[in-house]
Amino acid sequence: MGNGGSAKSAVVSDDCVYDFTAVKADIMKVMDSPEWDDGSYAPILIRLAWHSSGTFCKDSKTGGSNGATMRWQLEGGDPDNAGLEKARALLEAVKVKHPEVSYADLWILAGYCAIEHTGGPAIDFYGGRKDAASNHAVAPGRLPNPEKGCPAGMDVDEEGRLKGWEQNAAHIREVFGRMGLGDRDTVALICGGHVYGRCHPESSGYVGAWVENPTRFSNEYAADMFGDKWILVGHDTKMPDGGEVPEEVRPAQGKRQYIDLSKYEPEEDEEKETRKAPDCKDHPRGKYVCASDWVNCREQPDVGSPIIGRLVKDEEANLVEVKVFGTAIRGRLERGGWISVVGTGGKTLFERKGDMDMDMMKGRFRATEKLCFYKSSVAKDQDKVKTEAKGFELDVPKVELGKDGDEEGAIFGRTEKGCVLLYSPSRGLFAEKIVEGYNEKPRQPIKGQSGHQMMLISDMVMLWDPVFAAVLKEYSEDEEVLKKEFGSAFKRLTELGCPWATDGKKPSCFACC
Repeated sequence: MGNGGSAKSAVVSDDCVYDFTAVKADIMKVMDSPEWDDGSYAPILIRLAWHSSGTFCKDSKTGGSNGATMRWQLEGGDPDNAGLEKARALLEAVKVKHPEVSYADLWILAGYCAIEHTGGPAIDFYGGRKDAASNHAVAPGRLPNPEKGCPAGMDVDEEGRLKGWEQNAAHIREVFGRMGLGDRDTVALICGGHVYGRCHPESSGYVGAWVENPTRFSNEYAADMFGDKWILVGHDTKMPDGGEVPEEVRPAQGKRQYIDLSKYEPEEDEEKETRKAPDCKDHPRGKYVCASDWVNCREQPDVGSPIIGRLVKDEEANLVEVKVFGTAIRGRLERGGWISVVGTGGKTLFERKGDMDMDMMKGRFRATEKLCFYKSSVAKDQDKVKTEAKGFELDVPKVELGKDGDEEGAIFGRTEKGCVLLYSPSRGLFAEKIVEGYNEKPRQPIKGQSGHQMMLISDMVMLWDPVFAAVLKEYSEDEEVLKKEFGSAFKRLTELGCPWATDGKKPSCFACC
């Protein structure tokens, strides 16, 4: 979350004012987790806010976020809401801690926090939604259906478009028009919303992520629409080489989706063979800052190693080790894992800011190997005073350089129990620093990270329909325009049916940041 902005109170009712600052703080505590898709609950919280709002009907004045009626089986059991019970359960602990806050407000606030936390727009939050009884729940059928209107089969035209796609475009306009939203809002919401998360076969039958990094706001969805090669696949489709559709993007029986053929058949890099290995002397270990929008952190320096996390632009970290691997330079993070400092193509992904920041290094550590404590910052067997098993956690109030035997460059933590060896140049990392929001629990490999991407048929309609495509093109060329308009459209969506959306009497504003 950003640090700027002011946090004001939001009106819950005419005679009660509630400060949402503490609620937001508790939402943030559950936002990131290595136990969930791509290490973050943000995408599913955004989806919860979206789906709880997307049932609104401007004519009957039913549905919408004011009511949180997805709590009831009629609406919660809508197949389009499959999987969202996990998001609702996640927020239950926050609700228990703040019983005065309605579910309706909590779900929307969580969505706003998730968007801003992942680099999206900061959206001013207005509280005051009420929870409604079960008789206000909305029956299935109001949320967009990715394939509605398209005839069965795999027939495509000469441009690869599923025949009958025009009926799906009409369906999308019907759904968003029922809410009172136009074409531009429609593209902004789909383009911004589908940059997050991934589809699961057990929930929707569709499979995969829309973009390469589904936990960070970007205009990659729009850009990839124009820049990648998309082909229609079903569960049993044979790829051009006769193989199966990659499991990461293979839809369930009876479902159809598009996948990026350019990821299935990556283009060869003709320049790679002529590149020379970079000089590691220009990138010694030390304090670095991420210069790219985001960079993968892998278990090992090999790019085929599982991804365990990501660092984002302007995030700082100490690299305890930097080495050349082929035509790339990779660094070992103090929190465990490896990142590319300079990519195989020569692009600088992390910039050095100076020597290791020892104040930044101190904190809580977790043993990744057996930990050894010594009398001083020289690791000699005769000076060993204590050992601790893998998984042991300890506070390290001071970090300093020392020797592993006669080898210079070892890193020690000075504690009450003695000097603990955290890193050895020849033996590697013995303990990882615990960084809030990243590895309070040990990081695990992120599932489904082979790089394949998919699009639903309703996504492809954004490219095929000339009116939608014109807006999509704007967003593909200017991320800031998308960011601004997605924030505005999402706020409008999540306020449909709220009292102030019709009477104009807005309660006090709470700035999420």
